[in-house]
Amino acid sequence: MLGSDVILDVKGLTTTFQTPGGVVKAVNDLNFQLRRGETLAIVGESGCGKSVTSFSLMRLLGGQVNIAGNVWLKDEKDSPVDLLSLPIDEMQSVRGNRLAMIFQEPMTSLNPLHRIGSQIAEAMVVHGLCSKGQAEERALSLLALVGISDPEVRAQQYPHQISGGMRQRVMIAIALACNPSVLIADEPTTALDVTIQAQILRLIRKLQRESGMGVLFITHDMGVVAQIADRVAVMYGGQMVEQADTRTLFKHPRHPYTKGLLASIPNPQVSGRLYGIPGQVEPVIGELVGCRFANRCNQASDICKTTTPPLLSIGTQLVRCHFGDQS
Repeated sequence: MLGSDVILDVKGLTTTFQTPGGVVKAVNDLNFQLRRGETLAIVGESGCGKSVTSFSLMRLLGGQVNIAGNVWLKDEKDSPVDLLSLPIDEMQSVRGNRLAMIFQEPMTSLNPLHRIGSQIAEAMVVHGLCSKGQAEERALSLLALVGISDPEVRAQQYPHQISGGMRQRVMIAIALACNPSVLIADEPTTALDVTIQAQILRLIRKLQRESGMGVLFITHDMGVVAQIADRVAVMYGGQMVEQADTRTLFKHPRHPYTKGLLASIPNPQVSGRLYGIPGQVEPVIGELVGCRFANRCNQASDICKTTTPPLLSIGTQLVRCHFGDQS
């Protein structure tokens, strides 16, 4: 049974791709919960499985892919559903309505041939929430809500006629059009300068407080995590290696990978060479024995290379490390 405040319950999510080199397990047995009004950040460097996780939840992956596990969505709009077991037509009625997503690059997500206002109104019409005229009126309200001035003028413009920051605000307006219970934000500030990035983060927080939606925030930027997240799940090699509330994770990280990510944050008060984790994330082809971080870890021992570490529960933290309880 789901807790009364849990709106997204992910159990054993596993996503595999068939490639010429073998089966790639991009996400492996991922488990987490998202609560109403909460922001859960999923962090890790490129190739760790963050974006594949978000696209798996939305079921937007095509080609030779297999998605297994359970993704339970429980909100006040309808009865609980397992998103991975829904027929595709029923999933389309959920996607953009109960579950919405902000994509990383708005210029490639927005249709260059349609005006801004019609793209915002489209989701409401498709899901049968209102008439076309009502949807166009609400589109103006949404543009104002996300902080775009002169919404009547902007609604008639095309994506190439507005700035990158405005385009990202339009993407947020589209995502919020149907009042979703869960919002997935896949690195929504990566392509923006720091001033616009701060504005977008404040906007997402403000809208979340007003609506009570749960936010799943995908990022590689630990500075952004510190600003927006209530809890953090750290991914590496397709697995969750640590999970904790934000304050605990930053003060008492237990997994060597989490420690490396935090040590990589630039600190103007510390001189010397910036720390970097040696090596890079390697694709996981076939079954891997041992810890996936062992070849990059300065604390690795023989057991790390021969035995897969369990996910330990230590206080309020979860950590996948043989020595997690010794940190």
